[in-house]
Amino acid sequence: MMPYRRLLLACCFLLTSAAVVAQPSGFRSLGSDRATGDGPIEVIEFFWYGCGACYQFAPLVDAWKENLDDGVNFVRIPAVLNPNWRLHGQAFYTAEALGVTDQVHDRIFHSIHQQRRFLESQAEIRELFVSNGIDAEAFDEAWNSFAVDSQLRRAERLARQYQVRATPSIVVAGNYVSDPRAAGGLRELLDITDRLTAQLQAQ
Repeated sequence: MMPYRRLLLACCFLLTSAAVVAQPSGFRSLGSDRATGDGPIEVIEFFWYGCGACYQFAPLVDAWKENLDDGVNFVRIPAVLNPNWRLHGQAFYTAEALGVTDQVHDRIFHSIHQQRRFLESQAEIRELFVSNGIDAEAFDEAWNSFAVDSQLRRAERLARQYQVRATPSIVVAGNYVSDPRAAGGLRELLDITDRLTAQLQAQ
């Protein structure tokens, strides 16, 4: 009986350890098997330019991602949760298509949250890009491109797939979702993300 009991206890320990990873503190699990596999662990931030918490989160994320190791791949995706947010998502992917994300990403946040220019039309967004040295015709071409439209459709699909309910939200390994409210704050969201990615890397 003793070997059997030891085996049973060992199995229980393994199941408990697996449960810790499946439902980490501050995250909800989507029940996906995408969390396993080879390659870097993907960490996605879903954001919206009009979101005040996202504006505050941006510099924290910028500093945090500088210290990521090769085992973690960070990606930003605009949360396209309704037609109004789609416009800002289109601005993000237009910047990516033109290779000027670093040049305008923070400027878009600044325009909305500091200058109170809410960028509610293509014309306003175009003006911001042009004022930051981007060619107007290049902007129009990228804005109306198939590539940008495809990226927007993918962002919409991923927001539904990952059940994104708020911004900013973090999705780890395609399975674990959290936001500042669940995590207890913006810095805490990054802290629990670090703990979770470390756990997944140790598997």
